[in-house]
Amino acid sequence: MTSPNDRTLKQEFSYALSQYAKLFSGQVDTTVVIATPSTTSETVDPTAYETSRSETYQNTLKQAISSFESTKLKSEHLSLFSANESVEDIATNDLPYLAIDYYLATLTDKTYTDSLPARKPLALKSKGLYLSFLTLCDSYGLLDKDAARLLHAILEAPIDTPIFSTAHARGFSDPGAQRMARIAKFKREKAIETQVKELRARHLAKTDDDDDDQDEDDSDDEVARELYLKQIALFVERSFDALQALDSELEILTFAAARPAVKVEERPEPPVDSSVSKKDDYSERLDAPLRNTQSILSSEGKVNRPFTIVSSREQIKKNVFKPDYVLPTMTIDEYLEEERKRGNIIEGGGPESAKNVEKDEDDEEDNDKETYRLRHWDEFVEANPRGSGNTLNRG
Repeated sequence: MTSPNDRTLKQEFSYALSQYAKLFSGQVDTTVVIATPSTTSETVDPTAYETSRSETYQNTLKQAISSFESTKLKSEHLSLFSANESVEDIATNDLPYLAIDYYLATLTDKTYTDSLPARKPLALKSKGLYLSFLTLCDSYGLLDKDAARLLHAILEAPIDTPIFSTAHARGFSDPGAQRMARIAKFKREKAIETQVKELRARHLAKTDDDDDDQDEDDSDDEVARELYLKQIALFVERSFDALQALDSELEILTFAAARPAVKVEERPEPPVDSSVSKKDDYSERLDAPLRNTQSILSSEGKVNRPFTIVSSREQIKKNVFKPDYVLPTMTIDEYLEEERKRGNIIEGGGPESAKNVEKDEDDEEDNDKETYRLRHWDEFVEANPRGSGNTLNRG
C-alpha cells in the first residue's frame, strides 16, 4: 500500500476527494467526483454513519483534513499558482487544486467539539480558509464585480470581527437590495449547478470512450476546463453562504463567552411516599409534592404562604374531563324566580296596562285631585315657558 509520503500530488488529491465524498455523500454529488481525471469514472461507495458526531465520522474527517493539508503542501512546493499569472495560464488539470482551501474550510467546519470555547478557534480557522480560497480566486479574476467588492470589504475587517455586519455597514445594508441580491444569488447558484451537472455528464461520456481521435480529445479538454471553472464558481457562491453562517455563529459564541456563568443550585429530590405506590409503580398522587415545607399557619394563626383549598382527590379525578368553562347551576326559570325575589324584576306593563281605565264621574274626590293636578301643571307651564332653562346657547 502506498504511504501518504510516497503519493504524488494527483494521487493524494484523489484520495482526499474520495474521503470527502464519503463524508458528504448525497450532498455534493455534482461537485466532488469531478476534480481530477482519475476520479471521474470512480464510483464512490457512501459510508454510513450514525451521526456527524460519531467516532467513525470524525476519524474519517481527520483523515480527509490530513490528506487535503498534504495536498496543499505539495501544490505549494510545486508552485502551481502565481500572482503574476492569469487563469488562462493555469493548465486544465491544475484547475481543481484552486479549491483545496474550500475543501479544508468545509471539513474544518464539520469538526465536532463538546465545548463552546473550543468551537470558536475552529470557526475562525474555517473562516480564514474560506477567505483564502476567495482571495486566490479573486487574484485570477474568477469573482464578478459585486463578489470582489464584498470580499474586499470583508478583508478590511479583523478576522474575529463580524464580517458581514462590517460589509453591510459599507453599503450592503439596504433591506430591499439585500432581498433582491439573495434572490439573484439563489437563481445564479441553481443555474451553475445545472451547468455543472450537464458538463459533468458530457465529461464522463467522453472519458469513457476509448476510440476518440485527437480532435475529440481537444474537445474533451475544453469541456473539462469549462467544468472545473463552473465548479469553482459554484464553490464561490457557497463560500459566501458559509461565511455568513460563520459570522452569525461567531456572534453567538462571543455573546456566550461574555455572559457570566450561572450557578445552578442542586435541589434535593422530594421524598417518595411509599404508602401510595403499588407493585406496578402506579401512584394515585396527582399533585407534585410541595417543595415549600413551611407550615400554612403560624402559631399565632397567620397565613405563612399561599395555599389552595381543594376537594377530595376523587372529585379532582372526576373534574379532569370537564369543559374549561363554567357550567350552569340553575335553569332560566329558577334564575328569574330568584331575581324576582330580590326585587330586580319590574312587573306590570303589557297590553293590559295600555287599556284606558274608565273614570267614575260621580267620584268627587278623584275629580278634585285631577282638577288640582291640571291646574298646577298650567301654572308651572306659565311660570316656565319653553326654552327658559336653556341659558348656555343664548346670544
